[in-house]
This record gives sequence, C-alpha cells and structure tokens, in this order.
Amino acid sequence: MARFIWPTTRGWVLAFGGIAWLLVAMVNHTLIALLIAWTAICLTVASLVSALLSLHGFRVKRGPTDQATAGQMINLALAIENPKWRRRQAIVLEEKLPFALENPLRTVIPPIPRRSTQAFDRPTLAIRRGDFKLNAITLRGGDPAGLFYRETTVSLPASVIIYPPVEPVPDLLLHQHEATQATTGDPISAAGTSQDFFGVREYNHADGMRYIHWRSSAKFGKFMVKEFERNAVMSVAVLLDAHEQLVSDGSWSNLEYLVRAAASLSYHCSDLYCSFAFAAGGSRPTVLMPKPASQTHPQVMYALATLTPGNVRLHTLLEDLGRALPGNTVVFCLSLSADNLHLRNALEALVGQGMDVRWYYAGKKAFSRPKNARRADADHAASPPAPAILTPIQLTPDMSLAQALTVSPN
Repeated sequence: MARFIWPTTRGWVLAFGGIAWLLVAMVNHTLIALLIAWTAICLTVASLVSALLSLHGFRVKRGPTDQATAGQMINLALAIENPKWRRRQAIVLEEKLPFALENPLRTVIPPIPRRSTQAFDRPTLAIRRGDFKLNAITLRGGDPAGLFYRETTVSLPASVIIYPPVEPVPDLLLHQHEATQATTGDPISAAGTSQDFFGVREYNHADGMRYIHWRSSAKFGKFMVKEFERNAVMSVAVLLDAHEQLVSDGSWSNLEYLVRAAASLSYHCSDLYCSFAFAAGGSRPTVLMPKPASQTHPQVMYALATLTPGNVRLHTLLEDLGRALPGNTVVFCLSLSADNLHLRNALEALVGQGMDVRWYYAGKKAFSRPKNARRADADHAASPPAPAILTPIQLTPDMSLAQALTVSPN
C-alpha cells in the first residue's frame, strides 16, 4: 500500500503567502500583517491534518467481476465501507484498465455516511479483448479547503475476460439439416430428422405440433415431443492464422477482423447439432479436437480472447487435426495471406480427404490502405492468375461477416 500527501496549487499559494506576511510583520511590526500570517499558517496546518485523515479507515472491496464482449459496457463494482463515527467527504477512485476506452478510469464517490457500507457501480466501455489482471486502485482525498490532496493505493487483485464480439452470420450451407436448432446442446439427436425413435423431451416452441407425444404429455402435465435419431452429424473446423509479420497496424487490424469471424462461426455452430474443431497459430499453438460445438464454444471463445500474434505457423498444426476430422467436415480457413505455399498444400490435402475447404484471407495491405485502394486490391485479387484447387477469397475491412462468408470464388 503506497501513500503520500501533497499541496495543491492553492495550498502552495497560501503557504508562501503566510510566510511572506509573517516576514512583513517581523520587519514592520504591524499587527494586521501578523494576523494575516497566522491565519494563513493555521489554515494550512488545519488543512494538512484534515487531508491526512481524509482516507483513514476506508475499506474497499471489489464486487463480482463481470465478463464482457469487446464493444459492450462492463461494470466494475466496488463496495466501500466507512467504519468511523463521522461522515466522510467525497473521494475519487482511479484505476488503470488496459481494455477500457477510458483509461485510467476515474470515479467520484459521494460522501459516505458514518458506519455504513455502500456499493458503487463503475460502468466502462470495453474495447480490447483479452484476459486482463487487475490489481491497484488509487483513492484520492483531501481537505475541505482544497489545499492538500492525499493518495492511497490499495491492492485488489482481480481477473477480467473480454471476449471478441460476434456478428450474426447467414445460412452457411453446412449440412442439409442445418436448420434444426439444438435445444439441449446435445448433438446426437433431433426431433423429426429420421424415422428411428430416440425418446421424448419437453416441447420447444420450434417443434412442430405433429411431434407431440400425447401419452407422455398427459403423464408429465406438460407438452412432450418425440425425438428421433439424426441421419448424420455436421462437422465444422475453423483454422485461424495469427503470424505476427502479417498483422496490420491499428485497433481494427486484419487479425481482429478474422478473430471476430472465428468467434461468429463458433457462436453460430454452438446452436446447431454440430461437431466443432479449432486451430490457431500465433504466440502459441492452439488446437481443439472435434467435440460437440456447444461444449467447445466456451474454450474457443477464451482461446480467441487471449490470442496474440506470434511465430507459430498455422500449417504446422493441421497434420494431427486433419487426421481427427471426418471426411464431410466443412473447413473455414481464415488466413492473413494467400501466398503461403505450405498452408495451401495443407488445405489441398484436406480437400483430398473429401472436406469442403473454404479459404478466406485478410491481407495486410488491404487493411492498411484507404478505401479506394482496398477496393482496387479486391478487384485485382478476384481474378486469380492461374487455376488452382483452392481459390482464396479476399476480405476487406468494409465487408460485413454476413457478406464475407457468403462470397464464392469466381
């Protein structure tokens, strides 16, 4: 805990003024100058003592730490206790928040009644994704005259996770039964997609009335529907490139665009009867083997929240993952360049295994240039110089994900 007290500009003026009037009184032996000097000196001393006691006894505790998505408000609540018998004057709290638009965050706390504890909300806009460790909070108080201010720094460790934002994406044509929504997060069955009876479950508003099992409904006192085995289970994989040499500058970089795309794909699949796999390069290798999308989604979102650029190449992660993917997998490759021959060879190997590979890339130049230059680059990239098994689709920062993920190569 660090503490210090320091005069304000007003305090310096009053202190030097008191000393100056004291010197005048000593030289001229005038009563008025002596009274002014002693008044200034006494006020300075009283303000100093008041400032020293302004933060004495305060106890600060953090409230429940929220999780948020970049672009949303997050509330960093605090509880402040005043155990003393006297009412305390207003103070200011300051905390450095690397993920927030307002950094540091300053909050004015109104006067706190004696022997009471009050909770205070501190809403702020989160703009950066990541797993952030918070610690120090600075309390600033002072005297009523505003001659001195005192600061005390307290240690309150906490962790805040800011996830990447998601956008709604259109029908991605992952499977002929993609329109079937999951109601329990279990991908092994769905109502009405096969003739093999599986069981009964509680009615959902998306179920048709023709699937109601009346006998079970009468037994349980609520609508129950028949559930049938699925004919097949969708399989989706998202591959994300994060090589540091290919990341553009600025807060809205090509990497941030692809992170949002990956998060949106994971969120979209988490509502479907779907198997989901994920792999990302960057500062460390990240590979999540195929599992039900509803189970994998939290892990994918945390991996995306903490993803940082690095030297791990994406193609080095695909050998083991490719063996674990079924042949009908839809693979979304989100890369930072279309010129990586090793990545192309790895993706073409997946195509050879019968997978539907969809390759999108967000080039560094397109995200660094003005809008007209980006459009010219996109037009130039639309016509590949030579036919190939895979034609990567260029993304630009002015494209929405709904538009980007439905673009087909010419």
